[in-house]
Amino acid sequence: MPRQSCCPMKLLLISNFSDIPHEHYVLNLLFCEGLRYFHLRKRDYTTHQMANYIEQIAEPFRRYVVLHSHFELIDEFGLMGAHFTKKFGYDDYLRSRKLPPDSPPAFNHLSFSLHSIPEIKRMPALYNYLFLSPVFDSISNQGYNSKFRTQELKSFLTQKTNRPEVIALGGITDEVVNNVFDAGFDGMALLGHIWTTFERTQDIVQAVKRFKTINHLIRSREEATALPSAAA
Repeated sequence: MPRQSCCPMKLLLISNFSDIPHEHYVLNLLFCEGLRYFHLRKRDYTTHQMANYIEQIAEPFRRYVVLHSHFELIDEFGLMGAHFTKKFGYDDYLRSRKLPPDSPPAFNHLSFSLHSIPEIKRMPALYNYLFLSPVFDSISNQGYNSKFRTQELKSFLTQKTNRPEVIALGGITDEVVNNVFDAGFDGMALLGHIWTTFERTQDIVQAVKRFKTINHLIRSREEATALPSAAA
């Protein structure tokens, strides 16, 4: 069954949890190769460290960056928006700013992390997309294995419901691109497939190649499954 979304499948990248030598060089190259969604999540970063990281991203690409913390930097650097989790949700952010729950969205982009289908069903349409993880066994977090059944995901994701887009996270490699399409996801997020190997090898060429391979597989699959009317 084809995906229900009329939009191209999104390909996202999440930063490594800790710093890696030359990661900014790789990141800027990936933006040049078409990366348009980069989630910046660094454990224990101070506001100063986060600002310093952003300053090393080429200015034209900063509008593709989604922050997981230090949201005061979003407007300062012209970033895409903010990502929230159960530990610190959007309602927590509003309370911290003493804003009412029914305030207009504070950012142009809002996203959230979840780990089950029932959680997705309860989420408001406020969010642009939701991460669902781990869809496959995690690469970056060994032992964090998937408990999802393919048919269960497909039955839910291919329904025509008024929900945010759902992004597959966890174990995303070129080998599972077709599985992500077949399940009905709206996008897929890379993490370990890019950073775990790069951290070990420091091979910039291969890191970029891994991204380009998946991006090519996505676009080829979209072209192959395009409706005749859309191709005309």
